Amino acid sequence: MKRLLKMEMYELTHDYICLLTIGMNFILGIFMASGYLENDYFNLPLGGYQVFIAMMHDSTGFIILTSVFIALLMGKSFSNRIIALKIMSGNSRSNVFLCKVFSILAVSTIAMLIFPIMGAIVITLRYGWNAPILQSIVALFKILVCSALLDFVIFSVIIFFGVIFRDTVRTVAASVITIFFNALYLAYANDLKVPISMHPMRLLRTVLTNNSWYQFVMFSLYSIVLLSVILLVSYNIFRKCELK
Repeated sequence: MKRLLKMEMYELTHDYICLLTIGMNFILGIFMASGYLENDYFNLPLGGYQVFIAMMHDSTGFIILTSVFIALLMGKSFSNRIIALKIMSGNSRSNVFLCKVFSILAVSTIAMLIFPIMGAIVITLRYGWNAPILQSIVALFKILVCSALLDFVIFSVIIFFGVIFRDTVRTVAASVITIFFNALYLAYANDLKVPISMHPMRLLRTVLTNNSWYQFVMFSLYSIVLLSVILLVSYNIFRKCELK
């Protein structure tokens, strides 16, 4: 298991798609940060904390971008027979699956968070943090944990597509279409009067405006349940599928 994890992380840190995605979010976070000073969604003092919250609020586009990256990684693992070779080398399917899930979710979360983190650092260096330290640290802890878990739920759907299609093109197509239509659903749900309150992409914004301990616990548990269900279904498909 430990050897597999090291192998997964080595592959990701030497994958140009992975490096390009993280690098692009890193650069965009630096250069787009000042634009968020003008978009104060939450009536906070201008500074690093306010920009971090604003950039987290505006993360839908980066979810779509990161989804493409995950879909490419999942599709390549099957198309290039990387997963098949790991199993043929004597590793169990459960270990291969768990290591793949762990590495992809970890790297995708880094890719998502590097954008607001870099923006907050740039603005803090220029204008200061401008928020009570203890209060903002507690709020950020709840926001980051909830956001990471909700991101896991969204990206686990792409892992699900990966084990179903086991092909780069179809995995990317299904993932992009699904995330795109979910974004449209969120944009027009209020006009259509359809339920959206517990949609993971909606909750990503809800935790920014109301991050009480009660909501933190409930959203975290909700995310863990959804994540567990999707990954269990994905694993059952992976366990029985034929690898070429």
